[in-house]
Amino acid sequence: MSNTDILTSQDEGLDFINRYGIVTLFPVKGTNFPSLYKATKGSRDEKFRDAWRWADDLALDKQIHYGKLVCRQVTLVSLEMFPYFYRLGRERRLTPTARRILTFLKNNGKTSTTGLRRSLGFSQKEKKSEFLKAIDELQMSFAIAIVAREKPPRLTHIYDLIERWMPRSLLGKAEPISKETARENIIAKLLENKVVSSAEDTKRFFNLF
Repeated sequence: MSNTDILTSQDEGLDFINRYGIVTLFPVKGTNFPSLYKATKGSRDEKFRDAWRWADDLALDKQIHYGKLVCRQVTLVSLEMFPYFYRLGRERRLTPTARRILTFLKNNGKTSTTGLRRSLGFSQKEKKSEFLKAIDELQMSFAIAIVAREKPPRLTHIYDLIERWMPRSLLGKAEPISKETARENIIAKLLENKVVSSAEDTKRFFNLF
């Protein structure tokens, strides 16, 4: 990430994400990923507030894709890079819990975290971890997208199928892309961003998501 990146507006945040293709919302220890939070101008509280708001608004406006990806942390993907990640993400096999959540969303439409936990029997404290791991898995497989938030005071995420959320024209761009082409384009972007510098680094990255 350039030392000149000091973002002061949502439009500048979008330009930043589009330029790098894939950035994390917050810095991730042990990686060189550009971070929207780190590049945002202001005090720690101001950076936290602005980076979160910009990421939420850009994702809900479908100007970027927003979800857990790198090291299971919130990751922001440009629409240019989205088809490549979507192509690879869809290769992942889902656990039974993730499949249950996905089937529920297919049959019932967009649903909040609260609604999913209640409807699928994950309201108990001891089942929370299993549920959250499955939600992360579904985001990393590009099966679901965050489409809204519940009203205050809950403010938890509302999910829907990514096929119902992202434009069909964008999803269609992934159809002719081979797995190898997707990997090559992602690697090229990572090298351009200096996120990876060797074959070993590349292997490590693809183990992250």
